[in-house]
Amino acid sequence: MSRTMRSRTTITILGIIAFVALAGDIFLLSESHGGLQTAYPYLDPGQGFYGKNDLLVNMRPLREELTGLVQGKNVSIYFEFLNTGANIRINDTPFFPGSLMKIPIAMAVMKKIEAGEWTMQDKLVLTDADKNPAYGDLYQLPSGTTFTIQNLLQKLLVQSDDTARAIFVRNLGQQKVEDVLTYLGLDDVVNSNLQVTAQRYSNFWRSLYTASYLSADSSQKLLEIMDLPHDQTLLRDGIPDAVNFSHKIGVYGDTYSDSGIVYVPHRPYILTVMVESSSTDEVHEIMKDVSRDAYEYVVRP
Repeated sequence: MSRTMRSRTTITILGIIAFVALAGDIFLLSESHGGLQTAYPYLDPGQGFYGKNDLLVNMRPLREELTGLVQGKNVSIYFEFLNTGANIRINDTPFFPGSLMKIPIAMAVMKKIEAGEWTMQDKLVLTDADKNPAYGDLYQLPSGTTFTIQNLLQKLLVQSDDTARAIFVRNLGQQKVEDVLTYLGLDDVVNSNLQVTAQRYSNFWRSLYTASYLSADSSQKLLEIMDLPHDQTLLRDGIPDAVNFSHKIGVYGDTYSDSGIVYVPHRPYILTVMVESSSTDEVHEIMKDVSRDAYEYVVRP
C-alpha cells in the first residue's frame, strides 16, 4: 500500500472514530438527563436537560407579591420563566414602547448580514436627514461621518441613539423592519395608538433566546450587545451585577419601559415592566422593587 493510500485510510479511520465518539457522547448525554426523547416520546425532550429544581411552574406567590407591590400604580408587568413557560401578567394595558422598538430594527440588520448583503465591518454614512437630537450624540458629528455597522448597532441598542436608528432605517428600508414583525406574527404588535403590551413585546426576547428568526450566531451577537453596561437605575438595579442581563430601555414622555432576559444560571427568565409616572424617583423605585422580587423568587431553593 502506498504512503498516500495509508494516509487516506488513517484519516478515514480517525473520522469514523470521532463520529462514533460524538454519537456516544450525545447518547450518554441524553441518557444522563433522563433520555426523554426516546423513553418518553410524548414529553418535551428539552426538559431532560434541566434539573428538577430548575423546572419552576408555581408562580402564584410571585404574582401575588408583584400585584401587591404595584397596586394603585399605572404599571404593566410580564414575567416568563423560560425553562417551563410559566408566566405572570399584571395589567394588560398597552403603553408607548419608545426605544424598545429599536430591537426589530437591529434584527433586520442582522438578517441582512446573514443574507451576505452586509458585514459587521461595512460602513454607513451620516447625512443631514439622519440627525436626531432626541437620544444619543451622533447627531453632533458632521455629515459624511462613517460608522461600521457593528458600532452603529451598539449605539442603537446601548445608547439608544435615534440618529443611528435613522441611518439604519434609511439604508434598510422600512419594509425590512416590517418583515421581521410579520415573520414573528407581530405585525400588529402596536395598536392604532402606537402602544404595545408588556406580554406581546416580550415575544422579541423569546425569538432571540430560541434563535427562531435569526441564526444562533446573530441572536447571540445581539444579546451580547444588549448585555453591555448601560442604565443601572431601572430593572438592572434589582439584579446582582454578576448576573447577565440583556435588555433594552424605552422612554416616551412619562412612560418608562425596561425589558430583557435575566440569565440566572439554569433559571433564565424574561421580565418586561412598563410604568407611567411623572416622578422618575417613583419609576426607579418600582422598577428596582419588581426586578428584585422576581430575581429573589427565581433563585430560591
